[in-house]
Amino acid sequence: MNRSQKIYNRALDKYNGGHIESAIKLCDKSISLNAKNRAAINLKGLLLYLKGDLWGSRKIWNMNYKSNNDIISKKYIDGSKDDEIRFRLYGRSLMLIKELRINEALKLLQRCAESDFNYIEVNNCSALCYIKKGEYQKALKKIDNVFKVDADNFKAKKNIKLLEDVDVVKKRFDIKRIIVIFLFVTCMILLLLVGIHRGIINFKNYSGNKKYEVKVRKDHNILKKDVFAREDVEKYIQAKDYDSMYFQFDKWKNKKLSAEDKRLLSTVHQILNGEGCLYFYNLGSKYLDNGDYDNAISYFKKSYEVGNKSDLYPHITYFLARSVDLSGDHSSALKYYSQYDKSFPQGNYEESVLYRLAVLYRGMNSDISKSYAKKLLDRYPGSIYNNSIIDSILHS
Repeated sequence: MNRSQKIYNRALDKYNGGHIESAIKLCDKSISLNAKNRAAINLKGLLLYLKGDLWGSRKIWNMNYKSNNDIISKKYIDGSKDDEIRFRLYGRSLMLIKELRINEALKLLQRCAESDFNYIEVNNCSALCYIKKGEYQKALKKIDNVFKVDADNFKAKKNIKLLEDVDVVKKRFDIKRIIVIFLFVTCMILLLLVGIHRGIINFKNYSGNKKYEVKVRKDHNILKKDVFAREDVEKYIQAKDYDSMYFQFDKWKNKKLSAEDKRLLSTVHQILNGEGCLYFYNLGSKYLDNGDYDNAISYFKKSYEVGNKSDLYPHITYFLARSVDLSGDHSSALKYYSQYDKSFPQGNYEESVLYRLAVLYRGMNSDISKSYAKKLLDRYPGSIYNNSIIDSILHS
């Protein structure tokens, strides 16, 4: 077996093991040694095809067909004729996802999945859509499809992290981190034992030395001084730890900071306003569906406080009001329902909001209750909420 073929076999093994980038590099190496190695050329074309590089894959197959008269390459080219349409559909699906029109996006992605073109990204986007819909098993299947081809895919790992955050997938242990912590603790124990043995640390003398004790207390107070933990915040950003980012933002947003720290906190705010807002909203929705109103309120409030520029904000406001209402805190529910009515009078939930405002104000202020009931009747005369309760409010 010649060297080119051996390298091609290694490329095939890498591909079957889910290491697409390594497989492409080995294909290039195999082709450089033998430009007539039709199998290596076809495999490289297929790998580019799976990654969504339609022009690159066709160029490779066309070269193989013309130079080596390879019939399989010709079949690949003929079979990819409709993929330009699929690529446009894929682009459209991305826009629909941004607009939170998830069901429409999924329909387009299902059409894209009719061929293996752009296989990785189509599955990644489908997984994200299913996560947003709460259909986690379908999302897992799509993520698994990606890992079979690209075991190190960043987007697939990000989607797995989303599933870990909602407890669908058990969080994986970071072995390297555990080893580092273990070694650090072991070293500290050894140093402590050596120090005691040599008399460097003398607990007897320490307890009897009042001056030293006072000094330690003073130093301890200095150490307890509140300082913006820049390095920790940078780690939270890297790890997409939205809860910790929110805690830091809420803690420091109104405090005096250096220009550099202000820029970092601004970055945190931008992330929370986008990805973080969605993360909190999804968790809030999960808890609301499960009847856990305390946690639902906690996460919807976080989303509400950071997501005022998000397209999700009408949904966040309503579901926060709904969660608070269901928890029995009617006075707070009025606040959020009123906010929704004021900010989103044409929103999807306006009928429900007007109804709850009319009902909740019924025992508190009959005039305000009547005004909301009349508003509901005037705007939505055919609404299902125009029932006997609204009728009794209007005629009380």
